[in-house]
Amino acid sequence: MSNLMQTRSYPVSAEQLLSFLTSKEFYVRRYNILEVEDYSFEQCEQTEQGFVVHIERNMPINTERIPSFARRFVGETAELSTRFVWDNQGAAPYVGHYSVAMAGAPVTIEGAVKISAQTDSSCEQNIDLKIYCSVPIIGKKLAALLAQRVEKVLEDDYQATLRYLREHA
Repeated sequence: MSNLMQTRSYPVSAEQLLSFLTSKEFYVRRYNILEVEDYSFEQCEQTEQGFVVHIERNMPINTERIPSFARRFVGETAELSTRFVWDNQGAAPYVGHYSVAMAGAPVTIEGAVKISAQTDSSCEQNIDLKIYCSVPIIGKKLAALLAQRVEKVLEDDYQATLRYLREHA
């Protein structure tokens, strides 16, 4: 297992950020910014458990950057199933439970995302993820490698979200 914690600041209120993160239009535009085309919404709606955002996405994997011992555990693409369940009732802080599964890979990512108000027009997002790999002996090493990739993806998402906010908030 590998842990990943990040804190991000946004120039919008906690309520505004949550409204974007529970909006299909936001993800469509953010994926356009990131030039992601191969994805589908499985769910984006209020449920008894909270607001659910479930996106399936095919993502190319650059195997040149993966150590040779790990290549047999990954293909050239990854089918990701990403699911957020947001507790969006009441006032901030808002908490989203996050999970990612990769089809055919012995890896899962689980954790929580918390959005807290800083001021009336800014908020902070705290990300706390755990990356699990069920491969005996080298699982910790694979999870650590994946954590590096997840950090890059989270940074790309953050930058795309900031760009979206500049254009639409």
